[in-house]
Amino acid sequence: MNAALARAITICRCTAEQKNLKIRDGWMIPKTVFSAFSRLICGAGLLASLSSAQTPVAARQLRLVPEPKEVQSHEGAGFRVGPGTVILVDRRHQSEDRIAAETLAEEIAEQAGLDVSIVGANQAPRQEAKAIVLGRLEDRGRREFLESKGIKIDDSIGDQGYVLYADKSHLIVAAHTGQGLFYGVQTLRQLLRPEGKSLACPAVAIRDWPSMPWRGMQDDVSRGPIPTMEFMKKQIRTLASYKINLFGLYLEHVFDFASQPLMAPKEAALTREEIKTLVEYAKKFHVAVLPEQQAFGHLHHMLKYEIYSDVAERPHGHVLTPTKEQSYDIIKSFYAELVPLFPGPFLHIGGDETFELGQGQTADRVKEVGVGRVYLEHLQKVSGILEPYHKQLMFWGDIAVKYPQLLGILPKDVIAVPWEYDAKSNFDNIIKPYRDAGLEVMVAPGTQTWNQIWPDFDVALVNIRNFVRDGQKLGAQGMLNTTWNDDGESLYEMAWPALTFGAAAGWQAGEANIDNFKDAYDWTFYRNDDNSFRDALNSLDQAHEALAKVGIHEDTDDLFWADPFTPEGAKLMQRLSPAAREIRLGAEHTLEALYRNRSKARVNSDTLGDMEVAAWRFDTLGMKIQFTEEINKFYWDAFQNQTDGDRVGNDLEEITAINARLEDLRDSTTRVREMYRKAWLQEDRPYWLDNLLVRYDNLAREFQAKIVAVRQARRQYYATKALTPPQELGFYLEP
Repeated sequence: MNAALARAITICRCTAEQKNLKIRDGWMIPKTVFSAFSRLICGAGLLASLSSAQTPVAARQLRLVPEPKEVQSHEGAGFRVGPGTVILVDRRHQSEDRIAAETLAEEIAEQAGLDVSIVGANQAPRQEAKAIVLGRLEDRGRREFLESKGIKIDDSIGDQGYVLYADKSHLIVAAHTGQGLFYGVQTLRQLLRPEGKSLACPAVAIRDWPSMPWRGMQDDVSRGPIPTMEFMKKQIRTLASYKINLFGLYLEHVFDFASQPLMAPKEAALTREEIKTLVEYAKKFHVAVLPEQQAFGHLHHMLKYEIYSDVAERPHGHVLTPTKEQSYDIIKSFYAELVPLFPGPFLHIGGDETFELGQGQTADRVKEVGVGRVYLEHLQKVSGILEPYHKQLMFWGDIAVKYPQLLGILPKDVIAVPWEYDAKSNFDNIIKPYRDAGLEVMVAPGTQTWNQIWPDFDVALVNIRNFVRDGQKLGAQGMLNTTWNDDGESLYEMAWPALTFGAAAGWQAGEANIDNFKDAYDWTFYRNDDNSFRDALNSLDQAHEALAKVGIHEDTDDLFWADPFTPEGAKLMQRLSPAAREIRLGAEHTLEALYRNRSKARVNSDTLGDMEVAAWRFDTLGMKIQFTEEINKFYWDAFQNQTDGDRVGNDLEEITAINARLEDLRDSTTRVREMYRKAWLQEDRPYWLDNLLVRYDNLAREFQAKIVAVRQARRQYYATKALTPPQELGFYLEP
């Protein structure tokens, strides 16, 4: 008998009659819990399992996101969660670990309708209760039990790693820290599967840790959508469940600065109180909130005001000129207000897309030393200003990478954030220059949510996979997956496939497998047992595939808003014509799948509304392409056969009538408008929404005006037997 087993049995024998069992970490377990707890660290369960066989199993078989590093299955049944099951949390860490236990209890309630108690020091469940144990690896008895199961326990899993063990009698999640324990619980949540009126966890042993210490998401809250507080909390909860630990807020002008009171929209600006609340909330989920306040470019919403004209590189432009000391006074004021609100280790100062540099107040300086040196000298000066705050500064890496010979100007403790959103096979060229210069790096892929009716996930997932893979290879300390709102229209819930895949890519080692992720997506995000929602996503992706086949690469938002009754719009509809049927079929198959399967989503069903909006928008786009051609065909046929009154009448009835094509286009546009409005308000503050709804209104008015014009042409024909020429009505597509 080995020493660990002898010690465990001795503990059990010597303390079984005591009122409480005292473990090394000071946790007092009530006697009524002892019978169940003893099985978790000693006794018959341990004796029976010492000889049990363990077999490595591919993590993909378990359908988990992210996939754990090491997974072994073993013989026998797994752990069953049923009535009377309790969650045991170490008293010493009860405050920190409470949120992990609560997420597990919520999971069990949502999936099985079971009300599971979270048991601390002085709470005693019924004698027959089975316990899920959440604890620390500092407990010697727990360590020895897990090691007896073949699980290596050492410091190599780090602060964020965890171990998980399940068999018929035991279900244990343990880690060195509360953060690691939280991540282990998130894996356990995905492992639990409904079986009758209970939940079952397979008989597995898992040892897992992250490949990148920082796994982040940045939300663009400055160019249109500003999320509500409740929605930002939802973002944090959901991201944390996939082991994301950095939540970035992209700030241009939406923080309510006391020092710059004109800058932010008062009706929607983020306030100090909101930021404090958000930071505290995120902390419970082991998420740091990252502020990114632009301090160079992307400041148009400040510089458009006349009082800032002296510090603009060009009047009312985008770039804060580095030639004026007043510019640095403004930067100081930004961070004097922001930094105390964000206790995390990083501060992102932006610095991307400074296209105006050298075209205004810096023209002479740029001619003298070059744009690269002017740019990097600015970053150097901002870094010096912010040094007293003891934050690690991050900056976008798109400009500085062009001047590798000058990177030595920068302090060695800054972090470059190279970004690129295309599906390239390799990203070494934008990472390696910074690493060669001795700088830390975080890579920034993108979700392809901007300017699009629906994200192009074929591009996004490859971009994320390859960029994060290359970042790991070159020693990047993290990834910052980005959502952007360039045209202000993006709905955040569309991004979840790319965001959750990004979480997997940052946690897993090397190249994350896209097919494995897609196979696991329904279960991990919706707790749906089949692939209904994956298939719906794939159907909607058909639109991008169809457009690519015919050489169309314009943003799909622009295609949706295009007026088909202008010469340019008519030509565009002709180019799009070969893709229209496939666009519509993909959208309509998605809608059918949503309406048939929505009830299968045990969780996150509210995110399906954004997919529904996108599908209807794509269907409306396809309808516009098809109906434009058909309307032109019918009107030209009528115009060319004006002596045949019946033919003219029939042709015009196909264009506008009680139920006809122009009415369909108008009606579909107004319907989508209302769906979009509701989806927006589920996520975002009302601010900016009117700027988008007016686009729907204008498009619907265009169709209504065309209805009126064609009906007027029909009345004229019946009076004069002469039709208005097609071009005068905007019908430029002569068959």
